[in-house]
Amino acid sequence: MDKRMNGEKKNENFQNLQKALTENSFEGHFCSLYVFYTIMGNKWTLMIMGSLINGTKRNSDLQREVEGISPKMLNQTLKLLIKHKMVDKKVYPEVPPKVEYWLTEFGKSTADPLMALLNWTVEWQDELKEFH
Repeated sequence: MDKRMNGEKKNENFQNLQKALTENSFEGHFCSLYVFYTIMGNKWTLMIMGSLINGTKRNSDLQREVEGISPKMLNQTLKLLIKHKMVDKKVYPEVPPKVEYWLTEFGKSTADPLMALLNWTVEWQDELKEFH
């Protein structure tokens, strides 16, 4: 009985998700899950956010810590995260310019949901490897 109730709850969750994805719009925009995916749905965003969770970083720190990212991609991703208020920055009036980046409270709020997603991927890693 307990397994069946768990299955029924999962089915209800999927139905709610489907409804949100197909019916939920706000002034012509897709649902908030879609918006979240457009921001977080690439490896560079996740890696930059993971680096910034440890505190304020300069561009050179991020370039060093986010292995494989080009300077152009780093700057594009930081601009996107700033636009969506996940990251903030301060530019110091120095020569050469000094710029620091950090997670906003909104950016920090993604830690728990992303950790839950990470735990899910670890739990199902064998099945996920079949697709990669």
